[in-house]
Amino acid sequence: TICGATDDRVLSNDPRAARVVPVGCTVWLIDDCARCFLTAGHCAGTSLQVVQFNVPLSTSTGSLQHPPPSDQYTVDLASKQTNGGQGVGNDWGYFGVHANSTTGLTPYQAQGQSYVLAAPPPFAAGDTIRITGYGTDSSPSTSNQVQQTNTGPWMSASGSALNYETDTTGGNSGSPILHETSGTAIGIHTHGGCSTTPGSGNNGTASTLAALQSALAAPLGVCA
Repeated sequence: TICGATDDRVLSNDPRAARVVPVGCTVWLIDDCARCFLTAGHCAGTSLQVVQFNVPLSTSTGSLQHPPPSDQYTVDLASKQTNGGQGVGNDWGYFGVHANSTTGLTPYQAQGQSYVLAAPPPFAAGDTIRITGYGTDSSPSTSNQVQQTNTGPWMSASGSALNYETDTTGGNSGSPILHETSGTAIGIHTHGGCSTTPGSGNNGTASTLAALQSALAAPLGVCA
């Protein structure tokens, strides 16, 4: 959800973040051994099928446009681990994809970068959190579910739940929670919560969640 009266997201081109269809969520490359992906658990159901990089603008009516086959990757279902999403602070998915059928490259080979996944640093009110992802948008409609980014202050951390005043919309689910000062991804954006009320925030799952760490320690499929 949008924090405050205006949507302050701007178009971006981070090569590490991608859109997954048909579910319409955000996924991102991490620095595990196989350079696999994290996303929200509620995005990791049967509609987690094709990962798309270098997504073009949508049409003037908001219809999604797709990149060429060379920028699309099929999800390896054998690699998927998720809890399906069990609320704020407990919502995660971890998976990999097959090499591109046209280029023979993995996403990391093609994109050249991945996020550094790290534990959240000690909470410091006002530290900047960046959310980059493929949220819905109608102003303009050409920005609908294409990559946009925004920054805002870190509001709180409680256990494995992170809260921040950074603009997001539906489709941002699964986005990396980037701690700007350290440059590391410290969690997965999963839930809205912002409004025009000062102090409200959006929410995500910290990278330190025990179940997520267990999955990362025992990768499956192409992630192994």
